[in-house]
Amino acid sequence: MGDLSTYEEALKAWNLAGFKDGMIFSWIISEHKDICLELLQLILPDLGIVDVKNIKKEDTHKQNTVFHGARFDIYAEDEHGRMYDIEMQVSDEHNLGKRISYYQSYLTQHALEAGQDYSDRVDTYVIFICDFDFFGVGLPVYTTEVRVKESDLVLDTGEHNIILNAKAKDFSAVSQGLAAFLKYVDTNVPTSALTCKIADDIVILKTNTQKEGDYMFYELEFRSRLARETKKVSKEARKKGLAEGRKEGRKEGRKEGRKEGRKEGRMEGRKEGRKEGREEGRMEGRKEGLTEGWAKGEKRVVCDMISRLTAKGYSKQDVITAVTELTHFTVEEATVLYDKLFVK
Repeated sequence: MGDLSTYEEALKAWNLAGFKDGMIFSWIISEHKDICLELLQLILPDLGIVDVKNIKKEDTHKQNTVFHGARFDIYAEDEHGRMYDIEMQVSDEHNLGKRISYYQSYLTQHALEAGQDYSDRVDTYVIFICDFDFFGVGLPVYTTEVRVKESDLVLDTGEHNIILNAKAKDFSAVSQGLAAFLKYVDTNVPTSALTCKIADDIVILKTNTQKEGDYMFYELEFRSRLARETKKVSKEARKKGLAEGRKEGRKEGRKEGRKEGRKEGRMEGRKEGRKEGREEGRMEGRKEGLTEGWAKGEKRVVCDMISRLTAKGYSKQDVITAVTELTHFTVEEATVLYDKLFVK
């Protein structure tokens, strides 16, 4: 089974996993057509959706967070062929706009069949259910559209993006059903027929030993992959940082050594004094320079590690955890560096 502590962590993750967990969310929505249909009806009431079909979950459990690729939490189509991608997003990675664009591009590739006129393109909808307020305005729903910069004209591209905010301060602008759903995402407390059904289905799902095995396998595989990737990135970044640290240390050492040597040499005024002064200055300068160089080198190591792991798709929390386990940096120090690199 591998490392016992890792297994116990995976088991704990399974026991604590709720609706916001990516795999639980995918199973519940994909395996309960009525929940998927009602959820879309709540989010997009003006469409008058009557039926959904071709509901698919991400079978590889979003391995694209490491290897990339168009892997949706939930993909569905309605009776008119309109296409939907529904994503659960728990942590703010500050890249939601580009992620939406990426998912839309994949849907667009399949929205028009060969030989069809552009007017026949079906509409595509990317829906992000967020456990954070991406725009920070406090609204429960944000809908994006393409506007002409020089006027208020709207360009109909057939692409629709909806960002739901479970942390909204005021839900008066949405239906009671959608408000109850978003509050359930935030608090895990069911208060409506839909959320009560979701909660009941999760209880039933948790008794499924096959689901538990699949979840545990993924958790262990993900943790193992993250550990390997982190060690690889850490080794490469540390090697680069050490080389830069040595180089900077030698440079600082020579500079300080010459400065201290000249100063000591002038004060002593003797040949022996100048020689000793230069020698002592070089030693002190190298020591100080190397210390400074190593400090700068380690900071470069951590910055490089954060950049590489983030580029591979790991979440902020995973990156911070990896940095603190493999370097002398504290959680606060690693968080400050992460935010400097990615939080604008």
